[in-house]
Amino acid sequence: MDSELRTESPGRGTLPSLTGLRWIAALLVFGLHFGALQLGTEVGAREPSGVDRGIHSVFSTGFIGVSFFFVLSGFVLTWSTPKDRPARLFWRHRFAKIFPVYVAGSVLAVLLTFLSAEIWPSWRTVLAHTFLVQSWIPDQSYIFGLNPVMWSLSCEAFFYLCFPALLVTMERATNRTLHVTALVCVALTFVGPALADRAFALRAPEPPPVVPLEGYDSQFMLWFTEVFPLMRLTEFVLGMIVALLVRRGTWRGPGLQVALVICVVGFLLNRELPPPLQRAAGMLIPFALLIAALAKADLAGKRTPLRGPLMVFLGKISFCFYAVHMLFVLNTLGRLKPWLFELGLLSRPTEALSVWATLGFLVLYALAAALAAWALYRWVEVPMTRLIRGRRTPQAPPPEDSPEPVVPQPKTALGSSADRPDL
Repeated sequence: MDSELRTESPGRGTLPSLTGLRWIAALLVFGLHFGALQLGTEVGAREPSGVDRGIHSVFSTGFIGVSFFFVLSGFVLTWSTPKDRPARLFWRHRFAKIFPVYVAGSVLAVLLTFLSAEIWPSWRTVLAHTFLVQSWIPDQSYIFGLNPVMWSLSCEAFFYLCFPALLVTMERATNRTLHVTALVCVALTFVGPALADRAFALRAPEPPPVVPLEGYDSQFMLWFTEVFPLMRLTEFVLGMIVALLVRRGTWRGPGLQVALVICVVGFLLNRELPPPLQRAAGMLIPFALLIAALAKADLAGKRTPLRGPLMVFLGKISFCFYAVHMLFVLNTLGRLKPWLFELGLLSRPTEALSVWATLGFLVLYALAAALAAWALYRWVEVPMTRLIRGRRTPQAPPPEDSPEPVVPQPKTALGSSADRPDL
């Protein structure tokens, strides 16, 4: 029963299903970017081919993976962070976790940009990315000008900055207050884009877009509804609220099977919503229900297909996969047809690839990006996390990804786990 859920789980201190689910979310984003190239369609054709329509049908709303990460981030950090952890220690741990990989991906993006186009990125763009403020600038040349997907890390940095104060405030809130706040977060996510569209009227002409507007009236509206950190904070806060309610045993969400059905139905319905609502609003409630249901299933020791060793491993490297996959897409897949033409495998550089070749490259590039992600995880993320966080004892567990948090143990002094390197 929900009311009997306890935060203690002897011998079962992690939530591996949430780690495994991160890989599915990362694949959605990868599929979206792969499908945008339409390798199975003749360049200049009016309509995409059957295989490209199929890929688009599956991954056209792959950007919802980012929304999932925002909700999951709020849930996991709330679940795994002790009440008395100093803010500076929390920020150091988050810095150690994301910044080395972020820097490695950004340096690789600069080098690939020079090698492929023989130009260096603008120093202003590099500076904005260095300080993780690109998502605050309503200009696509800053937001997407280096490693395009890293705008979401700029949002995460803002969430991390706010997290200690938010956690203290929400820990003191009553369950009723948390439920009301959750409803406000959902409402703002739905009505925010419409209110912004009515409130802002830009008169100055905009520069040519780097990324297609896809149903938005202007670049500003795409930035405000999809990229602006304050607009995306509602997803993070909702994740925090769900974690607190589950930990208190007052969560009343559905079980895992029902939550999965709701997610599938939500995924299908979300595709029919206006583009500004597809990014976050359409899947916000289904994601919150699924995350809570998976957490409860793990706490109860139930088997799920996401908690196996392979899925957990893929979930651990998913952040690195997310950080490098777009560089693969931009710098290799984008030039794939001319390369195949030069090798004599295509009769012309604009020719469409066959169905099997297109699907084969989809799998091949996912595997190649996963291999690069593993190398980045093994040789950058893990050692740099240990180095920056520090380790007090040789027996301390290796740094794991945040979606595999330690279950809070109320019978133990909270301060005893404050320096765990895996949080």
